[in-house]
Amino acid sequence: MSTLLHESVKKLDHLNAIHDPLAYMKDAIDWSVFPSLLKDPYHNDAGRGGRPNIPVTTMVKILFLQNMFNVVDEQAEKEIRDRSRS
Repeated sequence: MSTLLHESVKKLDHLNAIHDPLAYMKDAIDWSVFPSLLKDPYHNDAGRGGRPNIPVTTMVKILFLQNMFNVVDEQAEKEIRDRSRS
């Protein structure tokens, strides 16, 4: 019986991932490659003072989301600030 339940839950998770682009994107893309690919153009100079850069992986994820949902920079910034307060 537990095998049947396990398989049903697995199938339901898979269906939810198909209908949830964010869940699919999280697992479908190897996010760990972006820092090494973008280390030259996205150089963090926080050692010289000032506010540290946002991690490159986070910036790439934001760009993906902006592209997927057709969101301009200003709206993305507003949404990020709104979510970081809660």
